[in-house]
Amino acid sequence: MKTSIKILLVLLAVSISVTGFSQKKAKPFKGTITYGITYEGEELDAASQAQMPTGIVVSVLGNLVRNEQISAFYSMAQISDLEKGSAIVLIDAMGMKIAVEQSKEDIEKNKAEAEIEDPEINFVDETKEIAGYTCKKAEVKSGDEIIEVFYTDEIAVPKGMNDNSGFKGIEGVLMEYSVVQEGLIMIMTVKEIKKGKVNKGMFVIPDDYEVKTAEELGGMFGG
Repeated sequence: MKTSIKILLVLLAVSISVTGFSQKKAKPFKGTITYGITYEGEELDAASQAQMPTGIVVSVLGNLVRNEQISAFYSMAQISDLEKGSAIVLIDAMGMKIAVEQSKEDIEKNKAEAEIEDPEINFVDETKEIAGYTCKKAEVKSGDEIIEVFYTDEIAVPKGMNDNSGFKGIEGVLMEYSVVQEGLIMIMTVKEIKKGKVNKGMFVIPDDYEVKTAEELGGMFGG
């Protein structure tokens, strides 16, 4: 059970972290961005490794953004309304389907309580080809940690998507970056960017999900 909870927390960390985009003056992007995930650091046994997500699909429609993790055992998605500043987290795991709604005020309060500060960003004169895009490099310092990020500003995704993700100050789509959680280093790399129609129904809470508060969710998992 402890292993399952740990994996669930890792999934949630990935879900929250991947909403890291901002806007370039161009035709607004509508479509999907698909990431692959690789792991380094702490070793996992075969059973735990099988439960970890192997990819993330980000869907963008106007100011609505949904990122959903690809896993054989879990479904985790975060829906962000960037105009309202609110978010919904959908969790389908361990026989439960749970939705947690967060207002703009909730998110700002959580950031304040966690004492999250804007990162220091060093833009580096280096490029890398990822998924057909020439990507620029930045070094993001948050606390004692420095994360290398490759990004492109050629795609106009909604403004403000970087602000709550730890990458505020980077203009464009994060094409490759890492997240450290529970001793694991998760490396996210874009595999495909596909422009096209997106179903608006993907951005609402499904009827078979039970709405919980963040406090109730934390209590369910010993938080």
